Amino acid sequence: MMMLILYYVFLIFSTVLMVRNAYKMWQINKDFTLPIITFFMFYFTIAGAYIFPLDAYLGFKGEAIGLHYLHMFKRLFPVSFDGDYVLSVAFYVFFILVFQYFYLIAVKKYIIPKQLQENITTDFNVTIRPWVVLAISFFFILMSAYILRDEILYAISHGKSIYVITRATSNKYYTLHQLANEFSVLIPYIAFSFAIVKSNRFGIKVVDKKSTVILLFIICSISSLYIAMLGNRREILSGIVVCILISVNNYKNIHYKRFVYLFLMVMVLFLSNDFLRSTIIPRQLNKVFHVKGDQVLNWKDEDEFFTSDKFSIADKGKHVLSSFIWSNELFYAHFSMYGVVHQKVPITYGSSFVNLATSVVPRAIYPNRPLDIYNYYAIEVKAKKGQIYTIHHAAAWYLNFGVFGLFLGAIVLSSVFLFAYYIGISAFKKNSTFFMLLKYLLPFLLCAQIVTFITAGPEGYKSLVLEGVVIPILLMMICFRKSKADEIIK
Repeated sequence: MMMLILYYVFLIFSTVLMVRNAYKMWQINKDFTLPIITFFMFYFTIAGAYIFPLDAYLGFKGEAIGLHYLHMFKRLFPVSFDGDYVLSVAFYVFFILVFQYFYLIAVKKYIIPKQLQENITTDFNVTIRPWVVLAISFFFILMSAYILRDEILYAISHGKSIYVITRATSNKYYTLHQLANEFSVLIPYIAFSFAIVKSNRFGIKVVDKKSTVILLFIICSISSLYIAMLGNRREILSGIVVCILISVNNYKNIHYKRFVYLFLMVMVLFLSNDFLRSTIIPRQLNKVFHVKGDQVLNWKDEDEFFTSDKFSIADKGKHVLSSFIWSNELFYAHFSMYGVVHQKVPITYGSSFVNLATSVVPRAIYPNRPLDIYNYYAIEVKAKKGQIYTIHHAAAWYLNFGVFGLFLGAIVLSSVFLFAYYIGISAFKKNSTFFMLLKYLLPFLLCAQIVTFITAGPEGYKSLVLEGVVIPILLMMICFRKSKADEIIK
């Protein structure tokens, strides 16, 4: 009992420090990006540390209020509230605090004293073309659906969960499918964000016609519904994070009704996630269209809560709400450090960077690449094959370089956001659309990607830069029509 009390004293004190540092970050330029990043880091790192120890002490009675993470112990490894667990949480706290303190010290000592002048004047305007946004979004939706056409048809024809079947696939183009999903949602959400803000610093405009705003909202809805039908949420979360950041940073200058409509649509899809992952929709689609798909996978029947007659509508509604509140995202990555520490997984001394260096070579030329840190972790902790797991970013750095890896990883991640802040207040000689979007969107895009990045190893930096920042900005450039600053936009 005393160990539990001391643990929570330490955890609460650490959380107070994190909140205090997040407030100091906001004070630098009144930007909500860093506080929201801190929130996501807290959610995927520390939030589960408040729940699990107490639940374990009470004999795992949390199932009564909707906690449903115990099955993970059979698929991954059993977790106990012991010295190794306390140490793993201490490592997480150390990682977040180093991230925050390094950012605060570097900004005050190296960036603010230079008194860089922000170049916010441009000699041109850019106007979003909604039909181009529509074409880009639908192109990526069709690409995604075409890549996994066999898996989707199989799920519908056999009454299986589309989410379970598509996640279990060994399709060699699955990475392209994931990218297509990301861009199909992110691009229309960014475009709609500019329709929410009445005016912005860089002259980015949306023709304020009702039809234009409605069209952008429809694109966001269709792309989100497609992603939700696949059982995914993170792509939608990335999009709504960009909208929230742009809106809260301009909260005195936005169309609140437009923001509320989009936010409510996302909330409905999030609350419906378990339903959309069930077999109800595939079965109903098969009844209507009589889909015939080749048997591409053998997958055992999953426990279908929504198709069972044993539960009432009230029970199913309670299940949906508890799954949303007590999402297993609180625990999947959180437990990874405990697995590494408790099972004494050997340090790899930089294997992530070997994998990152060799990733530029196509698999056709170099099929036996070194394992990435995620697969190394899954093998070493003897995780059950055929399941999808996550590893926390801090745990991945620890596997690379031990405790020094925690320190180094936190500084590298903090430096990324320092660079975003530096870019935002720097003047560029070349007054181009790309640099204008980079200055405006970089912190928002990085924050949107932190949801995925915090559950990846150092290998994720390649995706963060290319797929999280460069490609979305290039795609947004296609969506704009450039005109002179004094030209009237009709």
